[in-house]
Amino acid sequence: MTMGEALSIMDNFVDPSDPDVSNENSIHAYQTAERIRKAVPNDYELQLCGLIHDVGKVLFSFGEPSWAVVGDTFAVGCEFPKSIVYYDTMRENPDYCHPLYGCKYGIYQPNCGIENLMLSFGHDEYLYRVLQKNTTHKLSQKYANIIRFHSFYPWHTGGEYKHFEIESDAEIKTNVLDFNQYDLYSKQDIEFVLTCDIKDYYAKLLNMYFPEPLCW
Repeated sequence: MTMGEALSIMDNFVDPSDPDVSNENSIHAYQTAERIRKAVPNDYELQLCGLIHDVGKVLFSFGEPSWAVVGDTFAVGCEFPKSIVYYDTMRENPDYCHPLYGCKYGIYQPNCGIENLMLSFGHDEYLYRVLQKNTTHKLSQKYANIIRFHSFYPWHTGGEYKHFEIESDAEIKTNVLDFNQYDLYSKQDIEFVLTCDIKDYYAKLLNMYFPEPLCW
């Protein structure tokens, strides 16, 4: 399907994990994009990133359970940090007491780079993999990384996983935190109205950066 078709599926999805959202996810997508457009009217890729950042939630239409689609992400194969939401439930995970997976470095080497961690699966990782798999789109790697890590709160907000970081991770974190201010605060735009002009504007951007259907 095209990215536009995937976005339209969000008309039928309300995120059960987000207490700040009661509208369809497509509304949140346009709210986020519009916040970005007002702040940086010439950064078309960031606007598009805001529009599609949650499109990976199409997984729900394929019958995936909510725990495999939404919620904060965390690294697997290593110790679970206590800043994970509902950390106490992690004790039920067989990796929690595993002699390798449950220790500080787990399956990784020190300073291996955040991009080399395996993350818990969800809409972020799914859309990131779709973007990496398809080569016809024109969205830069910078924005693909924002999509991948925007729910990785234990890292970019909780200050965890520093022992895996390398120098270039600082830029990724800055980009994610910059993006998240638009993502989170867009939920306050309760009087937002999705007009035909807004939809037409982003339809043109989608056609420009995603000219071909994507393999999902």
